[in-house]
This record gives sequence, structure tokens and C-alpha cells, in this order.
Amino acid sequence: MKRAIKVGLAGIFLTSVFSAGAYAATLAPKVFVHGHNVESGAAPKIINGSVYVPLRAISDGLGADIQWDNKSKSVYVNSDPNFEREVSSVSYVNNRNLAFEWIMAYDERRKEDVIALNAPNFKTDLYQESFPAGTYNMGSIVEMQPVDRTESSLTVRIVQRVTAEDDYKVKVEKWKFTFEGTNKIKSVMVVPKSTQYLDRYTLFPGTSFGK
Repeated sequence: MKRAIKVGLAGIFLTSVFSAGAYAATLAPKVFVHGHNVESGAAPKIINGSVYVPLRAISDGLGADIQWDNKSKSVYVNSDPNFEREVSSVSYVNNRNLAFEWIMAYDERRKEDVIALNAPNFKTDLYQESFPAGTYNMGSIVEMQPVDRTESSLTVRIVQRVTAEDDYKVKVEKWKFTFEGTNKIKSVMVVPKSTQYLDRYTLFPGTSFGK
């Protein structure tokens, strides 16, 4: 199969199944993902009583990966079109556990636990001046989700409630972990251009952060 590539799927729509009245059909629908109003080049539409929204915009808001296979005309949402060539799932579990353990120790400012997981010559661009001993934005990570991986790396999508800044309330970004062996982390770096700043983020009804 031709290798799938990421594209802007502005012309592909996902149907949200619920009834829309005749009056609603005259209005331009708004779409909210995690409490944040999603805007895209292709506006949502009401067609025959159903609301159609851009798949790309919704998936991006949910932190889902989208790939388009032009040969088979197939869309893959958080799915690997080349699953026959998957790398070891055993290594994924080990790397995920290491990354999550590091994230929680980092978030709670448990200095000794963070250092114990770091390989010699460990590198990161996450440390603030006060870390790993201070309280800058301590206990602020509200969600973490693996979104990409190789045999020796794992990228995690982080949702962080920001308390030390006035300009925004929620930060979403991707952190790439690389591993040395089976029990050490070689580096943790922010993926370039992955950072988003939001006024509001809803994990589920009744649990929201921001304005």
C-alpha cells in the first residue's frame, strides 16, 4: 500500500447524528471540543436535518491523528494504515509507563524520582528556573495521551492547567520522550509548533479548566 500521508481534510465531513429543526437549519452551527469553539476553513453545515462538521477540525481538537490514503480513498483516525509493520507492543507498554512515571514525578516536583529516571547526559527543554525543586505550576497536568511512537521514542499530548500566567489558562502541547535501554529516559523535548493556548478545556461534563 502506498504510504499514507497527513493532509488537511477540509472536504471530508463527519456526521453528528441528531435532529436539527427547520429554524436551526437557517443558522450556522458552532462546534465546541473540550469547551473550546473550533474554527476551520470548512464551516459546519446542516443538511437534511443532520449536522456535518469538518473531520480535521474535530480530530485536531481531540488530539487525534489523521492520515489519508489517496489510493484506497480511506481516512485513518488514530489508526495505523500500515499495521502489519507495527513495532513491538511490549516496548510500547514499557516506554509508556516510564514516560507517565516521569510526567507525574515532574508535575509533583518529586526531584529524586525524576532524576532516578534520567539517563546520563539527560536533556530537556521543560525545566523552569525553579524546577526540579520549586513549585512553578506544580500539580498542573490534567491529561496525558500517547499520540505517536517508534521503537525508542514516545510522543505524549499534555494538557496543562496554567496557574502562573495571566494571558491564558490552559496549555496543550506534545512532549517527545526518547529512551535509553528499558529503564532510563534519554530526553524529553517539546515537539516544535505543537503548543496551543486555550481559555478553556473540558475533560468531561462537570470538570473544566479556564474561563
